[in-house]
Amino acid sequence: MNMIREKANETKRYNLVLPQVLYDELEAVADRKKITTVELLRRFIKLGMLTIAVEDKPDTKLIIREGKKERQIIFV
Repeated sequence: MNMIREKANETKRYNLVLPQVLYDELEAVADRKKITTVELLRRFIKLGMLTIAVEDKPDTKLIIREGKKERQIIFV
């Protein structure tokens, strides 16, 4: 149990190289949301991990609802 807790508190560093245009877009969104660019990237990664989990379950769908309009995201 103690090892699980230690693992959960462990962090890793990853250097990411992005095109300037994409980085500028990330910064603009982070500024608009009043969060750091790093926090925005963490949220994107968590969302990406959720989509992978959905993709791996045949009877699960990812649906985006905008008002009364729905779009199903299909993974190929």
